[in-house]
Amino acid sequence: MSTPRVFFSDLKSGKCSSAVEAWLLRFWEAKNVKRGGELMWADMLLIDVNVSLFDIT
Repeated sequence: MSTPRVFFSDLKSGKCSSAVEAWLLRFWEAKNVKRGGELMWADMLLIDVNVSLFDIT
């Protein structure tokens, strides 16, 4: 059984068990070199696949 698609516009605040389909445009991670490269945080730039950014004719 497949999971139905959920887009960013469908999300509500609070707990959610749904998955969102998105394009990952950029990914940055910050590591603490003084602690053996421990990951401190990760930033991601995501685009909803339901949104059209280009007028393709």
